[in-house]
Amino acid sequence: MRYALCNEVLRHLSWEDACYQMAQVGYEGVEIAPFTFAESVLTLDSGTRALIRQTARLHSLEVVGLHMLLWSPPGLHVAHPDPSVRQRTADYLVALVEFASDLGARWMVFGSPKQRSSIPPFTPSESAQLWLETLQPALKRCEQVGVSILLEPLPETDVVQRLGEAVALVQQASHPYLKTMLDVKSALAETDDVPALIRQYASWIAHVHLNDSNLRAPGYGQTDFAPVLRALREIDYRGWCSLEPFDYAPSPEVMMSESLRYLKQAETRT
Repeated sequence: MRYALCNEVLRHLSWEDACYQMAQVGYEGVEIAPFTFAESVLTLDSGTRALIRQTARLHSLEVVGLHMLLWSPPGLHVAHPDPSVRQRTADYLVALVEFASDLGARWMVFGSPKQRSSIPPFTPSESAQLWLETLQPALKRCEQVGVSILLEPLPETDVVQRLGEAVALVQQASHPYLKTMLDVKSALAETDDVPALIRQYASWIAHVHLNDSNLRAPGYGQTDFAPVLRALREIDYRGWCSLEPFDYAPSPEVMMSESLRYLKQAETRT
């Protein structure tokens, strides 16, 4: 397995120091939350973007993707009743595609539950359709630069909570640069048998987030990740596994190191 770390874990460090720490521990990739660099990526010029990418490369890290796409700037929403809000959001998603391309990232993980949840009078189903509509300009740009958008199922929203729902929406859209992914924390909210879910939707899983139901990293909760890794190996998963904890206890540095050690040991049990 190839492991990446979501960079907000180390946002208290400079980008240079964060990359150094990740590489020293043994990560091969990094997944970037845009808000850790600027409220809006539109303020990041070409030189800044090149430096972000070059610093990662200097430490032999691949920028595998973006996530937490709409945590900033404020006021964006893909399914807002106001068409002007949806248009601003569509425009910013295009800017994010450009940002991902400039960093050499292949994926944009669309989680951002608050920025896609239904707002009356729209139902969750109608909001999912508006989500697809708002994504269209970004998907057009994705075709040109080779970046894919991944719909992330999340229980924190009423729009696409389960992996099967995400698969159905991707099937409906039938776009080569729109895919879905597995987030273990979210999968645990829908089933006690995550390996079975992996096998069921094997052909649709383009990326993986590793985290536990207690919001901590693998090895810091009750979930045994060895069967999860075994299932990924069985389906011949060749993508990245990004660690995305939300609780960094006992400290970000200790957590990222111990969790990676745990995962590599768990692989020996597969």
